[in-house]
Amino acid sequence: YYQVWNFNRGIHGDVHTLLEKQNRADIFCSAFNIDPSNGNVIIMGGDVRKPKRGFGINAVLEYEVKTETIHNHPMGNMQYTRWYATSINLPNGEIFVIGGADDGSNSENGKKNGSPFPEVYSPDTGFRVLTNAKVPNIANNPDETHWWYPYSYVNSKGDIIVMGPKGKNADIYRIRYEGKGSISRIGTKPFMAHSRTPCIMFRIDKVVCLDDKGNLWVADISDSSKVGWDKPNNIGQGRTNGSMAMLPDGRVAITGGNQSTKQAGNRLSTAEKSIQIWNPNTNNVVRGGEEKKARLYHSNLLVLPDATLVSSGGGAPGPEKNHNGQLYFPDYMSADTTRPIINDCPRNVESGNRFTMKVDDVSQIVQVTATKSGASSHSRNCDTRWIDLDFEIINDTTLRVKAEGNTIMIGGLWMVNLIDNNGVPSEAWLMGVDMAALP
Repeated sequence: YYQVWNFNRGIHGDVHTLLEKQNRADIFCSAFNIDPSNGNVIIMGGDVRKPKRGFGINAVLEYEVKTETIHNHPMGNMQYTRWYATSINLPNGEIFVIGGADDGSNSENGKKNGSPFPEVYSPDTGFRVLTNAKVPNIANNPDETHWWYPYSYVNSKGDIIVMGPKGKNADIYRIRYEGKGSISRIGTKPFMAHSRTPCIMFRIDKVVCLDDKGNLWVADISDSSKVGWDKPNNIGQGRTNGSMAMLPDGRVAITGGNQSTKQAGNRLSTAEKSIQIWNPNTNNVVRGGEEKKARLYHSNLLVLPDATLVSSGGGAPGPEKNHNGQLYFPDYMSADTTRPIINDCPRNVESGNRFTMKVDDVSQIVQVTATKSGASSHSRNCDTRWIDLDFEIINDTTLRVKAEGNTIMIGGLWMVNLIDNNGVPSEAWLMGVDMAALP
């Protein structure tokens, strides 16, 4: 079965739709994105499950939003089998997929290896293999899991920066995806981090990662020939199997995970249940309340359009199997808070263009921000990003806002927020950028 949550209906009662499985593909630990060409969700790879689990499949499915159905993708399957792959949207409307375990057919002893060649999905022609972008760490180290959800981000030049997930020999590559592609090694991660530790793009060309000792590391990926690193703070402990999400005001929320890497970060006694919020502007880290449940392997963190956070899941395997979630209300959500309001805004815009927003009162507005919806799984949300948008005041209730170019405001679904002079965000306006028309 598949499940769809309609958060507009709330968190209790009849808010979930259960969809019966209509095909044989098992999408456990797959990769997924919103396809800008039609607004549907494309789901790539997963687990063969039978006769033995943990081997990749090349199946591609499509979740059709309007009909709430899942079916085999009309453009066919991938060329390579993938289980635990990473996928991200590209500036030209295509989708890049990298890594993941194969089906074992390419090894002499039947063990799974990584799929060494990335692929690119085009809504017009389906999948093509980047035959000139073979990933050395995946291809040359079959006994190491360099294929495990590689951290992948598009920089402002339009290049893909891929950081290996392993603590050791975590090479960094620049990949270009035109034609048959190309790949260059441009560095190595300077710290030890379990492959299940979170990273997120929190500013243009800036990615923050957590290491096993609790250090925050910021990667500057603006230069496609090298990556610069800074270590701005320490949050007090590691968070193996933890998650990160972007708040509308540009702060980074960190939840779940484990203080230890033992038992692959799935030990209940050292589970980290508190939320921490890092402010990149001030470098302050604030610790908040604790969750009732441990959010370990297969847990998740998402920011919702109303600016709350939902922390959910965990288990399979795990010391707790949590088919549940909790809401977190950040400090800007106090009971007496008056929030700015977006009264009207385009549902779709083109990257690089300006658009008009109708608001309740421009005199209180200090920021207009945008957060890409992304796709969160396994301590990753490589496809999300946060942007501080330029704007100008037209009159008492009207703003003109500049959408960034397509290498920064990459095509897909975005949440646009107003931030007032008290730091309070509006509810988000869902906007498609370089995307099929939203209803």
